Amino acid sequence: MKLLGSSIEKLLRNYNLWQGYQQYSLIEKWSGLVGPALAEVTRAEKVVNGVLRVAVKDSVWAYHLSMLKPQLIKKLNSHVGSRIVRDIYFYIDNLGKKD
Repeated sequence: MKLLGSSIEKLLRNYNLWQGYQQYSLIEKWSGLVGPALAEVTRAEKVVNGVLRVAVKDSVWAYHLSMLKPQLIKKLNSHVGSRIVRDIYFYIDNLGKKD
C-alpha cells in the first residue's frame, strides 16, 4: 500500500498538484485535527496564498481562536509535513449554511 501512496504522491508532484492536494486534505480533515469542540463552532473554507480562511460562529470564538493561531498553524503544517499555512483568517459566519 505504501508503494501506491508514494506513486500517487509522485504523480501529483509531477503535475504540480501536490500542494493543492495538501490544502484540500487540511480542509477535509479540519474537524479531526482541531477536535469536536472547535469543529462545532468553526468551518475551514479554503487556503489562498498560505492563508487559511475559517468561518467562526461568533466574535467570542474568533477572538479565542486568534489567541490559539500559532498553535493551530503549527499543528496543521505538521499534519501535512510542510508549511502550507502561514496565517489563519477567522471571520464570523452563519455556520448553518454552506455555499
